[in-house]
Parts: sequence; C-alpha cells; structure tokens
Amino acid sequence: MLKQAIFALGLAAIVAPAMAADWMTDLEAAKAQAAQQGKDILVNFTGSDWCGYCIRMRKDVLEQPEFDTYAADKFVLLEIDIPRSPLPPEERERRMNLCRQYDVTGFPTFLVLNASGDVLGGFTGGRPDVNTTAAVLEPARERGRQLAAARTLTGTDRARAIYEIYQHYPKNFKKASIALQNEISEYDPQDTLGVRELVTADKQMQELMSEVRAYHRNFQKQTEIFERYLAEAHPLNRERIMERKRSIVVFPCLNAMLFHATTVEDVIKARDYVLREAEISYPDSIKAEMIQSLKDTFADPEALLHKVQQMRSKKR
Repeated sequence: MLKQAIFALGLAAIVAPAMAADWMTDLEAAKAQAAQQGKDILVNFTGSDWCGYCIRMRKDVLEQPEFDTYAADKFVLLEIDIPRSPLPPEERERRMNLCRQYDVTGFPTFLVLNASGDVLGGFTGGRPDVNTTAAVLEPARERGRQLAAARTLTGTDRARAIYEIYQHYPKNFKKASIALQNEISEYDPQDTLGVRELVTADKQMQELMSEVRAYHRNFQKQTEIFERYLAEAHPLNRERIMERKRSIVVFPCLNAMLFHATTVEDVIKARDYVLREAEISYPDSIKAEMIQSLKDTFADPEALLHKVQQMRSKKR
C-alpha cells in the first residue's frame, strides 16, 4: 500500500503564528547544541502554509504547553519547513537536500536524531495530542541510548550490538539509517556474524523504493523499474519486490483502469492486465489461488462494469 498522507494538502487562510517553543532551522547548529546539552534532536519536516496535517499537528501538539514541558529536557528542536510561500532558491534547495538526505517523502515527518545525526526513529503524519506523540518518540530515544552503549564496544561485539538495534528500526526509516549499515560492515569486515547479506538486501530495497517514488503514479515507468530489479533481485528480496510491485503498481493501475472503464471491453482489458501481472508478481506458493480469485472477480465483466459505473456516479 502506498504511503498514506504523502504531501497531504490543506488550506490555510493565513500563515500560522510561530510555535511557542524555540525551533532551530540549521541542522549543524542543532547537532552542536544537542552534543553540548546531552539531548537528542527532534526534527519537524513540515509544509507550514499548505499541509493540513502539519497545521493541525502544530495547533494540537506543538503549540501546547504540555509539549514544551515534555520536550524541554529531552530535545533540541529543529524545523525544516518547505512552504509554498517564496524562499530564496539556495535556502529552499538546502532544505530539500535535507529531505532527500533523510528520505523524507511525506509531510509532516518527525525524526529523532542523536547529536551525530543518526536517525533513531520517528513517524510520518499527524498525532492527536502530546501523549500519543510522546509514545512514538520515546522508543526512538531508547534506541539512541542503546546505540550509545553499543558504540562503547569494539570489533564484532560492536557490530552485533548495532545490528540488533538496526533490526528493530521502523522499516520506513531503515534507508535513513545507512550509517548503521556501514558501521556493521566496518566492525565485522569478515562477516563473521553472517548479517552482511541481510544488510545488502535492505540496501537494494531502499534503492528500489527511491527510484520508484521518483515516478509516483507513472505506472509504466514504475513497472520498468520493478522489472529491472526483479531481474537482478537479491535472493532475499524477490518476494519483497513482487509484493511491492503489486501494492504500488499492479492494483493501483487496475483500480484506475476500472474506474475509467466505459465498456465491457475496457473491463476485459483490465482483467487481462491483472492476470498477466499476477503470473509475474505472485510467488509460486500462492499464485494459483490468487489467479483463481482474480478470475472469479472478473467472471461477469458486464456486471462488474455496471458496479463500477454505480460507484463512479456516487463519487460524483
């Protein structure tokens, strides 16, 4: 399923007032302050004058006195704002580079970093209040404490400890934790732990998803990318790539074909497309079952067209 709330749009009549707490805007300065004060960094990637979820998050959480109390002794606060209002081109590019560096593709995204800039965790999208926000941030802070302890070790002991932490990272932040991947290899160069293949597989998936996201809703280009990666898939990734292809390309494309269908021939064309893709993108263990399920769905193309037309009229 495609990431939800990617660049969610909202309308703001005016630019909202500044948040109560002091939010820095320079990452390097925030890292220096975090190191000096023994704190983590909470980064808010936001679209302050256009993103509805961002505006609500600011109002419901970040501007609340309870948030100031919670964050005061824990975080240096950093805001990376990508507004619609004009910015000097070099400043906008600086902020966009940070989005790319930390693989931020949805607003708002909140990241917890340590003073070295390592991603410890976070979340994308809004939260209703300070308590639910803190509930997501606290595991990231604990991960930071574990990472600091791991870095007091040496050799394979350090690699093993870091890999245990890396394993439990939220999937959508693993790309941003590439420094940990490199550290595992550095402290276990002979791969005595046998985890290099797992990390290598993760890297391939991260590269794949970066390419795919660059062509959002361009199903033809995304299909080409998936097919290229399938042809050279790491053994651990083949089924993962097929699953991502189904969720990101095949079924969204099928839904679009059906939504715009006006004739039975259009429905049959959609059926032929999804059956052809099912042959490619389902593993052998479930392929026959899933293909039969799809055939059952398309057993009566005329009735399916009528159902689609009814749904379309309701949306209007």
